[in-house]
Amino acid sequence: MGLSKFISVIVTSITKTTFKFNKTLDVLISQFKDSCPTSPELLNLIKQKNYINGALVAIEKKIENLNSVAQTSETLVGAMSVATTFIKQLPIPTSFPPGVGIPLSIINTFSDSLDNLGDIIKKEEGSLNAVPEALEAISKDVGVVISKLKEFGVALDVCLQKALNNNDPLITQTVINSINATTGNIVGILSNEALEKMLLEPPGLLYGDYYLRLNFITTDNFSFDKKQIIAQNKESVLEGDYYQPGVIVEELLGDESFSSSNIVLVDEMKWLIDTKNLYFPPPPPAEDPLKALYRDSQLTILMAIYQANREEAEELYDRAWDISQNPEHPSYNTLVEKAFDNSRTLLEQAVANEGYEFEDGDRVLNATLKRRFFADLVGTDKENSIPGLISQLKQKAKSYETLALDEGGDYNYTSKTFNYDLENSTFSKLYLFSLRLSSTSPNNYMFQNIDSEFIPIEKEIKARKLRWQVVYESAKEMKLIPTLNPLITFNDPLNSYFASNDIGYDTLVINGFSISGNPSEGTEITFSEIESLFDYELSEITPNYYFDNASPNSTPIPDATPNGLTANYDWPAYSKYQVFFTLIQTFGISWYNKNAQTISDFSFWGGLDGNQSGGGGLNYSNVNYQLIANELSDAQWYFEFGQNNLPIPTGV
Repeated sequence: MGLSKFISVIVTSITKTTFKFNKTLDVLISQFKDSCPTSPELLNLIKQKNYINGALVAIEKKIENLNSVAQTSETLVGAMSVATTFIKQLPIPTSFPPGVGIPLSIINTFSDSLDNLGDIIKKEEGSLNAVPEALEAISKDVGVVISKLKEFGVALDVCLQKALNNNDPLITQTVINSINATTGNIVGILSNEALEKMLLEPPGLLYGDYYLRLNFITTDNFSFDKKQIIAQNKESVLEGDYYQPGVIVEELLGDESFSSSNIVLVDEMKWLIDTKNLYFPPPPPAEDPLKALYRDSQLTILMAIYQANREEAEELYDRAWDISQNPEHPSYNTLVEKAFDNSRTLLEQAVANEGYEFEDGDRVLNATLKRRFFADLVGTDKENSIPGLISQLKQKAKSYETLALDEGGDYNYTSKTFNYDLENSTFSKLYLFSLRLSSTSPNNYMFQNIDSEFIPIEKEIKARKLRWQVVYESAKEMKLIPTLNPLITFNDPLNSYFASNDIGYDTLVINGFSISGNPSEGTEITFSEIESLFDYELSEITPNYYFDNASPNSTPIPDATPNGLTANYDWPAYSKYQVFFTLIQTFGISWYNKNAQTISDFSFWGGLDGNQSGGGGLNYSNVNYQLIANELSDAQWYFEFGQNNLPIPTGV
């Protein structure tokens, strides 16, 4: 079969199929025009939807074949064309006089063959030129089917939602899954349940260059969750985790659905992956004329009054329109009451609500994330990476929020504090985050006594909510990843405000003390900060000691404290050990090796509140002074590098 004939057969086949499906889908969609079909009819409609999904997979195979043949033929035709030209240009000697070179008759025959071959090549090149046109025709037809199938799926889901909400005995998840299990299974002999297990266990099911995982979308009013397949490029996936630091994330999102089984959802995602580089233009969206009519006036309000940019206003307007048109939305009844009280239309009230929530920091929009963190990528060759980066940032922020709530317990939205103090959290980063967050609360001392220089950002301080703060925390962490650093713009407008209160993004907190160091001198921690840590350790011993012992100077020496201290002359050496353990954990072994010896010779070591006499007086530069005086140099807490698991610093 010639190439042109092959192309014609495929195009004709796909055209006939899509024509049939278009007519079928028109009939199916019309069944939802006035009301929902009966439950038995719904179950039959699910079968119809799954059949069409399976047929689209078959169409996909034909498109793959067309592409494959076209690409192979193009390569062969190109190679043959070059070879023909090359052969014709060869300086072949002819046989004249006889006995020299190739006979002229052979050369003439060969030349005629080359000319015939050239004609074939030109014909095939013409056929190849028809491939883009064929694909364009197919894409339009398939695009219409996909759009109608989605419309049919939405209508079907709405009715299934109502049936589930009304506890219809025929519409159960078990029944739906049993029906869908008869659909073609692209992953071989896997059952629906086995497939679900693979999709839920990280990193998911590998298909081509993507890992597929199952996502459950919780609904507000129904007992069953919607399901969705998410495909993520395998380069960005780690075993046991969905995001590998430093790698651009590409995600493909399948449709959300109540009705489809895991098998059908995977089939749909497979189709999406295989055809993602093919363009299937859907027909122009049938936007509600009223939505289009009011759009410009409401966008103007959102931009002028609530300071949204064009993209943000578009996103807010779409949200407002959906709420105003959906009586099932949880906020709909409240919206109606507010609209009546304020003499507004439902849409106007919904726009006002969304604008206020946006202004007040309760809306984390994709457009806002793009403006705040990825604006530098717009107009560059990396602009197409923005959606994946936004997805990664949102995922990280969600994990951060979950971690904070797990560690902190209930969250107070007024004071912006957690039920449990995060100072001793397993994750030290959470403590500074909680301090930054609470510092933006209106009843916080820092906020009430805000310096005049920060008055211009007072509005931003008030609007800084839990969800926004976790976004900034996550963006800061992503900024620290070398491969992501050039892609992220991190410029928190509250940076200076936080830093002025010793809770900046680069501030360390040890035992409740903010450690700022001396940036001008390149010092990670100052003399006075180390002294404060030492004083803190001393103060922590005293209450324990007096609780367990009648008097610190009693005779005989009282029993040891829980820390193993037997007398007050143990306290300084013990406390010095605790400080060095803290420093090595905070700054790492390299910093310790370089600085520990110098720090150990600071002058403040040894004193007990500055008022201990100890006979001949204390040597305040030596925590071991009284231990030596009492001939207890072999005591447990005699301070010396190499003892009590404290390594000897190398000096480098």
